[in-house]
Amino acid sequence: MNLRITAVVAAGLLIVAAILLAPRKPAPSEQQTEAPAPSASESDFETQIVEVKKSLDAGSLASLEFFEEQISRQGSTNQNQWFDSLSNFWDRQMRPGIAAEYVYRKAESTNSGNDWYNAGSRYLGISRFFEEQDRMALIDKAIFCLDKAHEIAPADNAIKTRLASAYVESGKDPMKGIFLLREVIEQEPENIDALMNLGFFSMQSGQFDKAIDRFKNVLKIDPSLTEVRIYLSEALEASGNSSEALNELEKIKKSDADSFLLAEAQKRIDAIKNSTN
Repeated sequence: MNLRITAVVAAGLLIVAAILLAPRKPAPSEQQTEAPAPSASESDFETQIVEVKKSLDAGSLASLEFFEEQISRQGSTNQNQWFDSLSNFWDRQMRPGIAAEYVYRKAESTNSGNDWYNAGSRYLGISRFFEEQDRMALIDKAIFCLDKAHEIAPADNAIKTRLASAYVESGKDPMKGIFLLREVIEQEPENIDALMNLGFFSMQSGQFDKAIDRFKNVLKIDPSLTEVRIYLSEALEASGNSSEALNELEKIKKSDADSFLLAEAQKRIDAIKNSTN
């Protein structure tokens, strides 16, 4: 479970991740058709599935009903492939909340650490696109799933890192998350995922010097992670070092980064120059 890129995605830089994870803005006739927060009852979920079906074209509806029929026919040990089919179907429909529910149901069926990890990651990812009450419900569900994964595979540092992120984002027990990340770093000093998350958390708490050190450490380990320079420049600017922040952004401009990253670097360069003039 390599979270190297996921850690960066989680901070919102990669626009593709936002497109895949963000709940689709409903048309007026589709209001309230996204899957409810995890605290909703089974009947609420099924009711909203019925509403969403009304917006599907005939071909998509036929595929969906085929998958649902297979679920109802199969015994508990044979359902898992159809849970995958249903989650993939709802991903294609840009309905990540519904897709996450089927990833969760698969985890319940298999009780696999990997499946609980996937379910928790889903809920944590989509939580960033919801308002506070729903966001907290989704983070709580993520913690529940990731705790399950951690119980099954307590030595898995990828699970620890993702669980730590959920704890910190929940705001209820952030130090538990920080301790988990430190535990990962003690075992793997060059774990990029843990270092990135610690860098983000240092930024959130205003500890910019620590964030700078952690982002620089990541770049020493893997200089190809050009996107990390965006976060490093942000930490440098926040600490009052605008000139070094500009240097980092200029390094991105001289790299073979994708067009989105290049445009983001230029936007930040312009903003820094305007603020210092």
